[in-house]
Amino acid sequence: MFPPFSHLRRRLLAAIPNPNLLFQPSRSLSTSTTPATRAPATPVAVLWDLAASRPPSTLPLYDAAVRLHLAATSFGRVRLSAAFVHPGHRLPAPSPSAAAAAVHLCRVCGRRFRARDTLLRHFDAIHAREHAKRLARIDSSRGDRRVRLAAALSLKLSKYEKAARELTAAADPCSPADDLRRARVAVELSPTPSVSLLERAHEVLDGGSVRCLMLVSARDELAPLLRLAREKGVRSVVVGGESGPARWADVGFSWAEVIAGKARKAAPSVSGKWRDRDVLKRLEWRYDDDDEEVVFEEDGDEDGIDELTRNSKGKPWWKLESDGEDSSACR
Repeated sequence: MFPPFSHLRRRLLAAIPNPNLLFQPSRSLSTSTTPATRAPATPVAVLWDLAASRPPSTLPLYDAAVRLHLAATSFGRVRLSAAFVHPGHRLPAPSPSAAAAAVHLCRVCGRRFRARDTLLRHFDAIHAREHAKRLARIDSSRGDRRVRLAAALSLKLSKYEKAARELTAAADPCSPADDLRRARVAVELSPTPSVSLLERAHEVLDGGSVRCLMLVSARDELAPLLRLAREKGVRSVVVGGESGPARWADVGFSWAEVIAGKARKAAPSVSGKWRDRDVLKRLEWRYDDDDEEVVFEEDGDEDGIDELTRNSKGKPWWKLESDGEDSSACR
């Protein structure tokens, strides 16, 4: 019969400084955690002159405004989004071929219809009745059951209400204000939209709360404003002004690039180049002769100078009394 090995185990554990290391699971050294990408926090202001820069007529104004907002959020956090519209501005009527090729989407179930009337009949026959039944269930409930049921159906109720607002707003496709407001764009009616845009842009630059200015306009009058933004250190992005103001901006995009999503994809690389340029500018060393000021400081006061003058006895102040004694002894 073999002797027990418990005494060997005790000796082995006593020789190890930290015995718990033997029983820890091995960790793979090849695992690497990828840091989460943070959204840019640069404050952005979007100013849109609808008369000077219109999106393509083949795309609804609401969809164009949403894609413009997505492109702006890729540059930073949108603090202001405003569109300046003339009171008499009307959207161009779609061509018969475009209207025939348009597909109407149900925002509740996702079904597609070729005619808007078919979509309205489908919405009233199915989703309106389901919404009425959900409201009746909530009204007939009491106490905690009512609270739980309302919380469970809140997502469906809000989805129905949003789809109903879109269908109601699309009844008058000639007014752009409703589509812009649904896209969370503040609408300001002005008889001179370009002048109102310039005034608001100057207010934004003077306030100093925005570090990126996105202008949706094709007017050449924006060139002095873009130069002023560059002097103040505010980045500028122009949409729809490829031939005019885009030459003075830091970066410019066309409506086709915004709608296709190319502007949104290019925004991170453009923002990275801006940050690198700012870092290099802060690290750059410059020498200016005019800024150098030479300051002379006196070690003593006027009384000490007078006393030194009296004790010098006609000799220069840099010669000491011992110098005279040494010279006489040498003679």
